[in-house]
Amino acid sequence: MMSTDPSNMDTEDDLLQPEILDNALTKPKIIPISTKYGYVIVTQQGPPDRPVIVTYHDVGYNSATQFHQFFAFPEMMPVTEHFTIYHINAPGQDEQANLLPTAFVYPTLDQLAVSVYDVFVHLDIKSAIGFGVGLGANVLARFALQYPTKIYGLILINCVSRSVGWLESFSVKRTAKDVTQQHWTEALLSYLIEHNLGSTSDPDLVNMVRRHLEENVKAKNVIKLLNSYLTRTALPINRPADTGRKANPSGTLKCSVINITGSSSPHKQDVMDTNDRCDPSMASYVELADCGGAVLLEQPAKLAESIRLFLQGLGYISHLSIPRFSTANRLAEQAAEYKRQHGSLSKVPRRLSTQVYYKDYGDKNSGESDDQPRPRTSSFSNRNTQF
Repeated sequence: MMSTDPSNMDTEDDLLQPEILDNALTKPKIIPISTKYGYVIVTQQGPPDRPVIVTYHDVGYNSATQFHQFFAFPEMMPVTEHFTIYHINAPGQDEQANLLPTAFVYPTLDQLAVSVYDVFVHLDIKSAIGFGVGLGANVLARFALQYPTKIYGLILINCVSRSVGWLESFSVKRTAKDVTQQHWTEALLSYLIEHNLGSTSDPDLVNMVRRHLEENVKAKNVIKLLNSYLTRTALPINRPADTGRKANPSGTLKCSVINITGSSSPHKQDVMDTNDRCDPSMASYVELADCGGAVLLEQPAKLAESIRLFLQGLGYISHLSIPRFSTANRLAEQAAEYKRQHGSLSKVPRRLSTQVYYKDYGDKNSGESDDQPRPRTSSFSNRNTQF
């Protein structure tokens, strides 16, 4: 049973929430938008008239609970200061949402992708970088496939590209079948906690997510969104080298993609499979050590660095320095090692990946870095390259 002692709740929040900066850039502006598949609330952070980042949340979250504090995190402020960030809430998922009518047919993931296009039209967004988590990553990937000129970069966290297996679908339908119109069941709460965290042993994190689901979202609305996710089709993406000359060109993500997950995430294997289906010359895989499924909560600093480096690769915020033992420098060293061994980068390795550890930056508390050279792997043949 979760403790209801207010002082205990405050302690949990202090432990789990990163330091945030509250200013005019991070305070969200609310924008209501009518789309073909329902009324949505979009929130905006960052200055106007800058390059655009569009986010989409996971099941059980919304823009406020998934993204607002992360973009106010000090390590993310260089991004928030230089981008206009639009957070899209799925229909009925925003903080002030009313209960959806029983007769409301919730959009499929493909239809949610079309609603993203309606948001682009309403806000006059010519092109943007997409940033999605879980279900939101899947929706933005579908949007990039349907409207390839609108997305030139994708940050995908825990993106599952396959359809739902029959065993998973059966298990969840049994979990959700007893849920009434207005409240949670223990089985459904447990499923969503597992979906978000995996098999974590951190009771504070489990209690925080449980309290969030009980207090911040409406069960009826979340179940409708969850049902859409559980009836999803597979993402129609294929690794170009495997598709042959007659492949449908729309079956490949044409933008730069970074697939991110945690080392103990319940979606880790799915993210690896998603990365394998992307164009290897356009995609990279990052696995954060000591991290489960709630990447934004568990490792915000590591995630912020990965995002900054990805944006620098797209030509933005180039004035920021890169730590000597950063992800970018490791991948550059790895590419140089491959070229020395094979003489060319024309044959792209199956996966460029890295695991990020705090020890790679020296003692976090001392402020000093270890200048000793690190051993590099001898080849790209391993499924996951360790650093």
